[in-house]
Amino acid sequence: MSFGADEEILQDFLVEAGEILELLSEQLVELESRPDDADLLNAIFRGFHTVKGGAGFLQLNELVECCHIAENVFDILRKGERRVDAELMDVVLEALDTVNSMFGQVRERTDVTPATPELLAALSRLAEPGAAEVAQAPVAVAPVAEAAVAAVAPADDQDITDSEFEQLLDSLDAVKAQAAVDEQMQGETASGQGDEITDAEFESLLDQLHGKGQFSVEAAVQPVAVPAEAVSDEITDEEFESLLDQLHGKGTFQADVLPAGKAPAPVAVESSATSDEISEHEFEALLDQLHGKGKFGGDVAAVEAPAAAKVQAPAQVESQPLARPAAVAPVAAAASKPAPAPRAPAPVAEKHAASEAETTVRVDTARLDEIMNMVGELVLVRNRLVRLGLNSGDEAMSKAVSNLDVVTADLQTAVMKTRMQPIKKVFGRFPRLVRDLARQLKKEINLELVGEETDLDKNLVEALADPLVHLVRNAVDHGIEMPDERDASGKARTGRVVLSAEQEGDHILLSISDDGKGMDPNILRAKAVEKGLMDKDAADRLSESDCYNLIFAPGFSTKTEISDVSGRGVGMDVVKTKISQLNGSINIYSAKGQGSKIVIKVPLTLAIMPTLMVMLGNQAFAFPLVNVNEIFHLDLSRTNVVDGQEVVIVRDKALPLFYLKRWLVQGQVHEEQHEGHVVILSVGTQRIGFVVDQLVGQEEVVIKPLGKMLQGTPGMSGATITGDGRIALILDVPSMLKRYAARRI
Repeated sequence: MSFGADEEILQDFLVEAGEILELLSEQLVELESRPDDADLLNAIFRGFHTVKGGAGFLQLNELVECCHIAENVFDILRKGERRVDAELMDVVLEALDTVNSMFGQVRERTDVTPATPELLAALSRLAEPGAAEVAQAPVAVAPVAEAAVAAVAPADDQDITDSEFEQLLDSLDAVKAQAAVDEQMQGETASGQGDEITDAEFESLLDQLHGKGQFSVEAAVQPVAVPAEAVSDEITDEEFESLLDQLHGKGTFQADVLPAGKAPAPVAVESSATSDEISEHEFEALLDQLHGKGKFGGDVAAVEAPAAAKVQAPAQVESQPLARPAAVAPVAAAASKPAPAPRAPAPVAEKHAASEAETTVRVDTARLDEIMNMVGELVLVRNRLVRLGLNSGDEAMSKAVSNLDVVTADLQTAVMKTRMQPIKKVFGRFPRLVRDLARQLKKEINLELVGEETDLDKNLVEALADPLVHLVRNAVDHGIEMPDERDASGKARTGRVVLSAEQEGDHILLSISDDGKGMDPNILRAKAVEKGLMDKDAADRLSESDCYNLIFAPGFSTKTEISDVSGRGVGMDVVKTKISQLNGSINIYSAKGQGSKIVIKVPLTLAIMPTLMVMLGNQAFAFPLVNVNEIFHLDLSRTNVVDGQEVVIVRDKALPLFYLKRWLVQGQVHEEQHEGHVVILSVGTQRIGFVVDQLVGQEEVVIKPLGKMLQGTPGMSGATITGDGRIALILDVPSMLKRYAARRI
């Protein structure tokens, strides 16, 4: 599928529609708990309507068809002609899934697969009450429309509320019905004129609606002599871009763009000014009418028709000749009714709107990555200069280096912020996930989202999506009990799952908690023995926190039956691996019968990492600072051995002690050390000691991937360049322990 010259417009559509579809998923789930919320119904209606409008402009007819019928369903819902129920929600959510699927195909430039006839039929059936209501529209439309407009017209406000807009639409349905009757009576008066509106007429109506003069009733109903070849249902790219600029405050609608003879006729009105802005509702309605969704209806003019106290009477309007009755009569009828006179926006407001429209620039993420890499290189140069400045003894140079240090840190922070995204982009998918799982498992569950606006690196947002999905599914399936079981234990029938995010220093804390049955350490111990992970004696010695960490073992699951939701023992192993790759940690807290809480800690960014630099012989290594717990000097002759493992006693607790030099430096396997520095690291819930030769200090490093020959080496997560120009390997402590700890040095 190729869009040719429309490629730029397509990109705008993909961005806007993608955001709307994400929001629709949340809003639809929210609608089940608030079925009578008029604002929510209107928001969903507008969401489908906006996607439909953009898809129609790009001739994505399959997408338009599905969105149009879904839009009709919400139109009757907000009119109160149908109630939200489970069946309706299932059909609408299926429709949203189909729209998302088609949207994905458009993004991939593949052929769009239309919605199934069964889905369209189900949607149409749910939209039937709206169609029946339109068929019963009254014939005497003029008094009805006039009364409706007069009833909602505010005296001193140029805005119109949703409820007022709906009343106008209801009254204008009657106007459309009368126009159809008139068309049947008069027939087509010119072979070159059809149901479509020309671009020139469209521009004229825009000028009359918002423009340099008031809406002219005479101009609206005058015959328009347009050759047949001039009538087109297409709009050019330039016109569309101009409309977008006008919609977002970059300009005003110009009256002088109209051809000669098309300028709106003046009207005797008493209004000091008109608004140069067009609302989103008006723009969407105009697009629909322009591209053949129906004849040009009165609902366009009635949205914010400039009114007046001395407009011609309805009888005089009806006496005018009608060359295009179907297209123009509704506009004339609507324009002849009293409506609020829009006020001219203040000059300050105009400047404010223009400045707002120009403050946002869309930048390719590849360019941001390139800038981040350059900042990373600058950090390395900064580290080198800081080291040289300290050794030079030159006070002036030290001050200059100190200033460079501050500026580099500020620049690094500023560039990182450009890559930040709210974690809401991940959280937004969970209301639908929990809703579907709860229905499938016949459970009652409320999901609460906390800290959705917390920002973190874009790459982290994407990387955390899958681990969080596994954890939320586990909380729903394993954690929350069946309603009857909760009832019997004195709990509320509806379970509660809380997904929260907060920033702590240069890290993000994510937690998934539930008020379910919690974990039973004894069951976990028994399952570990059954799976052959350890013998019974070793299992009995496990602490409760160690038992909880068993769920991260590959193939470990307490489920007796495998389902499509869980039971294979794969998900949590994937979560642990993924969080480790992100230089993060994961901890579990649980209380039997009360619930569980899983806490994930990840750095704000993956590009630059604070580390503790150490030396083993003449080789530099870096520990991620997030894992470092404490450091002290130790007489290695005062260690103990427990179960064949050398340990060090720290505050009455025995911690395993390992000699990194024996693992990582060639020829040092059997070297004896009598003293050294011990770095205590936190790995999960455990603390472990590593003996190193020399401590260099804390240093921010830029993580560089290992070359092809070293990629995948156990215990190594990357490399960096130190302040003195050395190459240092960054240690991946969890994988290093898996690789070497079994050797029992």
